Amino acid sequence: MAGIGIGQEEFAVFEIDDPDRRAAALEARVLPRLESLGEGIAAGLSRVAGKRLHPHCPGVRHRRGTAPVELFVAFSENPRGLGGQPFLAVAVSRGQLHARVAVRGESPRTGAMRRAVAREAANLARKGKPFRKLRQYLRWDGQELPEIAPAHSAAFWEEVAMELGPSGRRAGSFDLGVAWSGEEARSLAVGDLLGAFRDLAPLYKLLANAT
Repeated sequence: MAGIGIGQEEFAVFEIDDPDRRAAALEARVLPRLESLGEGIAAGLSRVAGKRLHPHCPGVRHRRGTAPVELFVAFSENPRGLGGQPFLAVAVSRGQLHARVAVRGESPRTGAMRRAVAREAANLARKGKPFRKLRQYLRWDGQELPEIAPAHSAAFWEEVAMELGPSGRRAGSFDLGVAWSGEEARSLAVGDLLGAFRDLAPLYKLLANAT
């Protein structure tokens, strides 16, 4: 089974101390790999999500003296962008690869997504094995991985729902997923990655179908 094309060369870029050199290396070496991966798995992720998804690579955004702590390719129903809509993402950071379900920013559907997560909190807490390695990435600094989330607790999902509301510290935000170490990612197959997204699919579908 084919590998995902992300390995030691890509992870090493995040070890570059100089922010401007790191940003340039991300643009030259990591972004093309993510773009290629995005094109290669978009059809598979569309089957997982039950909707046609379009790949997006937001690119390397940085100010002089700072550089991104992660880079990702995202997949959403909207061919024009990601703002305020649920999306799937494959992210590369310093020593880790991530599969995530996320929402960034508010949209007319934010309230419906918040209500859907709150309504399903008890059911989400009963998912068990698919969510046993789930991590909460909101406010993550790109360094040490977030702790494993208490996804067996309905209270956790109620807090997640609140982050999608106007009272959240990052209103309209949702960012949950799983991670592999750089060593694990080197031997990760496309099928393994799609399998992780199958486990995460209930979250994406809950957000995408919220009315």
